[in-house]
Amino acid sequence: MQSSTIRVIEVNEAREATKIQHLSHQHCLVLADKMEEEIDRKCDGCMLPISNIFYYCSECPFFLHKTCAELPRIKQHWFRQSNATLNFDSFKKCDFYSQYSSGFFYDINEDWDMCLRCAKVADIIECEGHQHFLFFDFKYRGKCNGCGETNRCGAFRCGKCRFALDFGCLTLPHSALHKIDEHKLKLTYHDDKEQSYCDICEQYRDPSLWKVEGYPECSYCGKLCQEKILKCEESTCNYIVHYKCHWRH
Repeated sequence: MQSSTIRVIEVNEAREATKIQHLSHQHCLVLADKMEEEIDRKCDGCMLPISNIFYYCSECPFFLHKTCAELPRIKQHWFRQSNATLNFDSFKKCDFYSQYSSGFFYDINEDWDMCLRCAKVADIIECEGHQHFLFFDFKYRGKCNGCGETNRCGAFRCGKCRFALDFGCLTLPHSALHKIDEHKLKLTYHDDKEQSYCDICEQYRDPSLWKVEGYPECSYCGKLCQEKILKCEESTCNYIVHYKCHWRH
């Protein structure tokens, strides 16, 4: 099995591949550094928004981050210290993020399926929502400080304080577009209010979880924002949506 996933067709003066053939797609892909239109396009590899340099297909709506396109077919992963094989043709559940995806997966020891957003995470990492480095603790079974859910397969934990994040929260994008709102939605990490109560139902809201300050209702489903959310980064816009609602619709 070949280790490279791409065949270079054209390069620029800097010897950067500007046109490639990728094993996952039937057409050639062209390099670009920005979208021509401000629209929400997701990478077909990691399923995260296109926010930096990427490859696109000129014949159909297929996109890959440059970093995703250049991933090797076989790599050694820190989770099991063994070879992981890249799989393109699948729709399955990530054993680490606990969500189904139609993107690329790494198969680890034929026992674990890891989506690209999780596979690209190192075992020691910095997180914008926390001041210290986080390391993966296989034995951690406590709650995630992002969503409040209990972890059963380990988590990224701080060695200096009681802070932990699961794969899902750690790999959340900092901002994203949604078809209902014209502005980008920004992920909010904590609530600075001394009194953390919902302005509508007056129920208590845990200030340690990631959500939006002072606006507890999802603009899409209408339910209270008591979990991971995205909000518009424009100060004059009050659009807020559950993270799950954003990706499901």
